[in-house]
Amino acid sequence: MAQSSFPSVLQWWTNFEKRLYGDSCDAARADAPAHDSLVVLYDGHENVEALWKALLQCRTPHIQVVWKSPETGEMRLLAESHVAIPEKLFFLKSLQTSHQRIDVLIERARRRLDAAGSPQVFPLVESEATPAFLSGLTSAWFALRHLGRKVLNQPLKVLVQRGHWVLAYRRDDSATETNESRGWVTLPGLPTEFHADPFLWRGKNGEYHLFFESLPYDTNRGTISHVAFDPATQSWQETPRIVLERNYHLSYPFLFEHEGEMFMIPETCGNRTIEMYRAASFPSEWVLHKVVMRDIVAADTTLHFDGKIWWMFTSIAEDGGPNWDELSIFHSDSPFGEWTAHPMNPVVSDVRLARMAGNLFTDAQNRLIRPAQNCEREYGAALAFREITELTTTTYAERTVSVRNPPRGQQGVHTWNSAGAFTIIDIKTQLRKWNPWRSLKKRARRQAGPAPDARRQASQHVGRRTERATRAGIH
Repeated sequence: MAQSSFPSVLQWWTNFEKRLYGDSCDAARADAPAHDSLVVLYDGHENVEALWKALLQCRTPHIQVVWKSPETGEMRLLAESHVAIPEKLFFLKSLQTSHQRIDVLIERARRRLDAAGSPQVFPLVESEATPAFLSGLTSAWFALRHLGRKVLNQPLKVLVQRGHWVLAYRRDDSATETNESRGWVTLPGLPTEFHADPFLWRGKNGEYHLFFESLPYDTNRGTISHVAFDPATQSWQETPRIVLERNYHLSYPFLFEHEGEMFMIPETCGNRTIEMYRAASFPSEWVLHKVVMRDIVAADTTLHFDGKIWWMFTSIAEDGGPNWDELSIFHSDSPFGEWTAHPMNPVVSDVRLARMAGNLFTDAQNRLIRPAQNCEREYGAALAFREITELTTTTYAERTVSVRNPPRGQQGVHTWNSAGAFTIIDIKTQLRKWNPWRSLKKRARRQAGPAPDARRQASQHVGRRTERATRAGIH
């Protein structure tokens, strides 16, 4: 196995990470698989310095495993992935994540090559003509970014709750022809918990039911909540309440109806299962109906019935890797039957396009659209609408038709669902924990004791400003 050495600056930095965080990566210098005909490409380059450079620049590495002809040098693509890097400013952790995926890709490539019998059935690819070059300046800049973020994060943790999710809706359909991100109305939330993964269900009498993940910060364990939603008054009809709770994390309450009964498949990857619940009394009482799969770390499971076949879309973590950069599909003749894995699994291996973001739907052009999360910048950063152009038990293909960015001023959006004339999403915001200037102002007002008229005018002004901000999609 070929070996490469870290440049001196990067060697110094990796030693620093090892001492400070205890991180390590035993395979840090391996730059080729132990197989005569398989070659790993890193952003199109055959030398591993290209991988190191991508990680130091906080980019998503594109890793390909190819068959290379020993006679002609011709390359055939067997497996590839745009890998999710959860902690971009930790080089050794990022490198370990990359090498875990490389191991998976090599094994995947071998299986596909054995099944095909010949490399000639796979598409041709080309590598970059010149090796990637990694300068010491790239490593030094990475170190400065890491240390700067470390210094800034400490006061931010005191002042801001980062990654606080809220729900928002607007009155329209989920058209895919525009990148419009305005016009969202945020729904009431709580500073002590976030609300995410909304699924809207319209009843037979026209009533709307909203199911979503609620996660209290003191427990850090998600539950499924429900509230009746009144579009006419743009408000809750009651206080949201928990309808499903377990001793493990729940989220993404996918809903479907079958033969007159309501079912839910919440995410239960913390229990290493895919579980299906039946409504004993809709919408408030749910009982376990079936454990669909066991010993699996699967996220955001979503079903789709095409009139003949039931399809299950889900993101599965392999060998301790992330579960938001690959998509696998299964098929069955019944939602309660045995599920058969698609031979192309994972059908998507790309952090920008893989993980589900809500129900599949048919748009105005009669295209089957799969909402997908774009988690390249960070988890839940944006959405991509993918048209499924081919879906059979042996083939799969899709393409991007549009993207959805979060409303202006917000950090992310990772769920999109519609029912009737309403679309609902979740929005990632920053919740301010403590504002020292606000505390000083409050103390000054208490000491000054403003007149009643002034207090009333201030209250009216704040109310008008809050209403304008809410309707603009600003929380």
